[in-house]
Amino acid sequence: MLYLVTHYWIWLAAAFVVGAVTPLFAEKFGWAADLENYWVSRVGVVLAVAMVLVAAQLASGKAELLLEAGIGLVIAYVVGGLAGGIAHGLLPVRFEGWWVGLFATGLILAVFGITTLPKLEPDLRERVAEVVKDAGADPLNFDVAGRDVLLPADVGSDKLRAALSEQIAKVPGVRRVADVDELSGTALAAKTVAKLQADAEARAKAEAEAAAKAAAAKEAEVKALAAMDAAQRRAAKAKADAEAKEAVAKAAAEAAAKEAAAKEALAKEAEAKEAAAKQQAAAEEAAKKAAADEAAKQAAAKPAAAPTVGIKTASATGELPVITAQDCQGRVSSLVAAEKINFERRSAVIDKASQPLLDKLAAAIKQCPAVTIEVAGYTDGAGKKSANLALSKRRAEAVVASLTKAGIGSVKLVAEGYGSAKPIAANATAEGRAQNRRIEFVVK
Repeated sequence: MLYLVTHYWIWLAAAFVVGAVTPLFAEKFGWAADLENYWVSRVGVVLAVAMVLVAAQLASGKAELLLEAGIGLVIAYVVGGLAGGIAHGLLPVRFEGWWVGLFATGLILAVFGITTLPKLEPDLRERVAEVVKDAGADPLNFDVAGRDVLLPADVGSDKLRAALSEQIAKVPGVRRVADVDELSGTALAAKTVAKLQADAEARAKAEAEAAAKAAAAKEAEVKALAAMDAAQRRAAKAKADAEAKEAVAKAAAEAAAKEAAAKEALAKEAEAKEAAAKQQAAAEEAAKKAAADEAAKQAAAKPAAAPTVGIKTASATGELPVITAQDCQGRVSSLVAAEKINFERRSAVIDKASQPLLDKLAAAIKQCPAVTIEVAGYTDGAGKKSANLALSKRRAEAVVASLTKAGIGSVKLVAEGYGSAKPIAANATAEGRAQNRRIEFVVK
């Protein structure tokens, strides 16, 4: 309220004066209404317009400074009309001329919108930027919509966001602080330009310092050579050549060491992958052996039963062989472990590069018996828990839709979203977060 009075007071005073003098002109020029209940319809229209404006304000979900100023001017005009009408016993509801004063109030609002309104948001933005800067955050990483301040998701930790929201809310003129996923429009452009400028300035400064050092070294070398005689110059040149060769040899040795380390890392990674593959194959073999042993036990327990006929390869009609549920789980898990289903950033749209993997999964699932397969979606720990839960559910549904389109019966597939629950790696690193964003298949 104090912000409205301090920024709009001259316009509110103008509307008040217009409201106060309107009854005087109404009495002088005979603007009194002579029809019964004439004022009821006029006031009803004004109130209806005010209600529409208030409803529009609530529906928009953000501050509209011009609407806010307009409502304030109308209130100031009505108060002025009451004050001016009391002296003459002629209140605004008793004369027709109050429409003239309301028109004048509209002109005041138009002048306000042209002269003062464009300055309010920049003024509020500067004062909020000072608070954000003092809190140790990026002074460009926010936006202002009317008198609302928008904080993006990358502003910092939850603790910093809470403290920053509390400090911004105390800035005079701020109506509320809202959270958004990311900035857009001019705010995003300003943030990007500032970052590019900072990077360019840092590079220019580094290049200038390097050039200054090189110039100083060259000047020192020239002065040193000028003070030497021919023999000293030859000795210095020989020493410099030796040092240069030594530096080249050292650089070559370092490069060779780095290359060897890189090769060793690649070899270790290949060994780890091979070990994982062997472990997976051993697990599958053990599962198959356990299933075979169980089948043998069941066959021994029922000697009179007719022998079962093993399922062969594709029939003459082209039908695929049917595998056990356990083998189905192993094949699907192997495919997902070898490759990953990727999505567009913060979206449930599957990356086109993942289509070959989906085709392989569809081919493997077609050989499964009549089982239910749960397609489980997971996200990393960044962002809000509710948003992550919804995103993981949509991604799982997108995979189900893609497999269904490939010929998998929708009755077999059930999409579930678990959000950031059950992480398989730490969310503190980018690599860990990438591992947590995944799709898993559970054969039931």
